[in-house]
Amino acid sequence: MTLSTDATYGRHRLIELGTEPLAVPAVAAPSPGARARAGAGRALQVRTRVAAAAIEALARWTPYVEREVNGLRELVRPGAVCVDVGASAGIYTVALSCLAGPTGRVHSIEPLPFANRHMARVLHVEGAPNVRRHAVALGADPGVDIMRVPIGRFGLVTGRSFLGGRAGGPDPNAEFAGQVDVTVTVDTLDALCVREGVDRLDFVKIDVEGAELQVLEGGAQAIEEYRPSMLVEIEARHAARYGHTPDAVTAWLFERGYTMHTWRRGWAPAPSVDPGTRNYLFQAAQPGTRSPTSRRDELDRAAA
Repeated sequence: MTLSTDATYGRHRLIELGTEPLAVPAVAAPSPGARARAGAGRALQVRTRVAAAAIEALARWTPYVEREVNGLRELVRPGAVCVDVGASAGIYTVALSCLAGPTGRVHSIEPLPFANRHMARVLHVEGAPNVRRHAVALGADPGVDIMRVPIGRFGLVTGRSFLGGRAGGPDPNAEFAGQVDVTVTVDTLDALCVREGVDRLDFVKIDVEGAELQVLEGGAQAIEEYRPSMLVEIEARHAARYGHTPDAVTAWLFERGYTMHTWRRGWAPAPSVDPGTRNYLFQAAQPGTRSPTSRRDELDRAAA
């Protein structure tokens, strides 16, 4: 018997279902292979969370991981779509993967397949289900370029590699004994977003040894449409390689309504690039907020 509600009289009544047993459809038990895959997926998620927690602890208490990793929690929420440009071993990729969660997506961009490969295995970058790796460089225009990888005392120093196509200024890698040239495919952030069907872009990290302006120029449309927060490494010695100063990078972003911040146990406004700081957070200004560039222009006009 079952209890239902009589819609006409608004009261309960009993309905006879009969004496025959109800047929319950059989549900097939998962195969051993399916159970193994599910178990492996859960184990990978646990390892990714453990790796992310270790990265955050190292960023907080040691100089071995950039301190800005601690500020990612304020910027990336579950479901976020992120792009890690210049991923190297994948430290930021793993941290972003954990924060974005299973409903998010992290596009990890690293043109050198041998970059810190052993560390990438330890961090389980390649197996994270919400991470998609792209073996390309990002620049202003698609094509092919030469990635110049310096040689240090103990082998290739992939963290100081750079695109050679537009480089012509002073070389901060002169300290190394030599270099290896690797041919790489160059894509643009705009093209990547179209090809991957990106319909939102929440966070972009850029660490490309001076070619930051090229990455921004190649992503101008996506940046204008989605207004992501961006963590950009800016150093004068690397920018000079491409014939510009850090001010050229910040001006490009200020003109598009972004404000600049640095990590000081919290994100604090930064008026300019400081030689003692490498990483800068850029956030789209709230509607009606003028950029630092427009404020400076207004002060200049008033002084004139």
